[in-house]
Amino acid sequence: MGTTAAAWSGPAREGPGTDAEPAVLERELTEAVLAGAARSEVLRALRGATGRDVRLLSAEGVPLATTDGGAGVPASVADGVLADVAGPVVDTLDGLRATALPVRAGTTVAGVLLTVGPGDARVQALAGAAVTALLIDAVRAGDDSAEVSPQHTPADIVAALRSGTVSPSVCAAAAGLRIDLQRPPAGAVLHYSGPRLRAWSTALAWLEHPVQQEARTAWTVVPGEVELARLQNRLRLMTGDESADHVVAASGSHPGSPMGLARSFTEAERLLGLARTQRVPLLTFDRCGVVQVLLPLPRPRLEAYAEARLGPIRQRPELMATLRAWLAERGSRQSVSEQLHLHRNSVGYRVRQIKNLLGTDPLLPAASAELHLALAALDLLASDDERLRDDAEPVSAGR
Repeated sequence: MGTTAAAWSGPAREGPGTDAEPAVLERELTEAVLAGAARSEVLRALRGATGRDVRLLSAEGVPLATTDGGAGVPASVADGVLADVAGPVVDTLDGLRATALPVRAGTTVAGVLLTVGPGDARVQALAGAAVTALLIDAVRAGDDSAEVSPQHTPADIVAALRSGTVSPSVCAAAAGLRIDLQRPPAGAVLHYSGPRLRAWSTALAWLEHPVQQEARTAWTVVPGEVELARLQNRLRLMTGDESADHVVAASGSHPGSPMGLARSFTEAERLLGLARTQRVPLLTFDRCGVVQVLLPLPRPRLEAYAEARLGPIRQRPELMATLRAWLAERGSRQSVSEQLHLHRNSVGYRVRQIKNLLGTDPLLPAASAELHLALAALDLLASDDERLRDDAEPVSAGR
C-alpha cells in the first residue's frame, strides 16, 4: 500500500452512500494493520466507509474501542453473537440498535464488532472487511480479549481429518470450529504458484477456516463450491498477486461419515493436480465429469486402462492431439483444422491413421465413451506426476 502507520488515516471516503467495495476495504485495512496501524484507526476508517459509528467489544460485551464513546452489550448477548445463536441485530446498553458481527478466526476470538444503526446488508459486508485486520491487531498486541485454545490447533484438526484419525477429542474440537461432522463437509486443497510466499502464509493464517499448510499447499474443509471460490478469491486478494491463476483450488466429494473425509481429501489433491495441468482455476468433485469414476483407481489400473485403449498411438503426440480434438469437435474436420492449424486434408489423413491403428471409429458411441475415459485417465496420471514434482521441489522464502 506504500503508507506508514503514522500517515495512514483510512480510506478517503466519507459518509453514507459511499461507493466503498468490501474487498478493496479489506485489503486496505489488512495492509494498514500489518504496517502498524492501531485498531482505533481501523474503526475510524470503517466509520468513514459505512457512515455509521463503530464499536469493538470484548467477548464479554465490554467496549474495547469505539468511534462514539458508546456502551457495549450484555455478556449473554455477546456470547450469543459469538456462538451464532443470536441474530445480527442487537440493542446496546445505551439504548441504540446495532448490527453485531463476531470477530474470530478458528479458535481465536477477538470480540464483537458493532455498527450502530438499523440493519443494512451493505454496511454488514463492509464491517466484515475489518475482521481480519482486527484479529491481526488483537493477537499482535497480546490482547486479553483474544483467546486461543491450545488443545487442538486448527491445523491439527485438519491433519486428523485428512488422515482419518478422528478421535472424540478431535470431534469436539471440530465442533468448536463449527465443523459439523454429522454432515461432513468436503475436503479441499489450495495451491499457490506465485512468488509472494510470505504473503501467502500470512493470508492463510488469517482465514476464518481451519487450515493446514505445507509450503505452497494448504488443506481445509468447505461446505460447497461457493465457499471454496470465496476462499480462493480472498487468498488472491490478500497475497496481492496480480496473476489470477496463481491460486488454484479443488475439493473432493461429501463423505457420509467423518472417516470418509480422508478419501475426500485424496480426491481433492488429485483434482488439484488435474486443475493445474489443464489450467482450470477451480475444480470440484461435482464438476469433474467422468473423472469421478477414475479418482478411486490406483495408478497401475489407470495406466493399464489407458494403454489398452490408446497404446498404438500413445507415443504419437500429433495423433493424440488430433484424437482429442476430433472427439471434442464431434468429427468436424473444419473445426479440428482451425484448432490444430492444419489443412483439412491433413486432418483427414491423421484420422484415417487413428482408425487403422486403434481398429475402430472413434465416433462410434461405445468407442467414443472408452476413448474419452482413457484420455481422462491419462490426464489424471499427468496430474499425479505434477503433484510428485511439486513434492520434490525445494521452496524458496519469497517476499
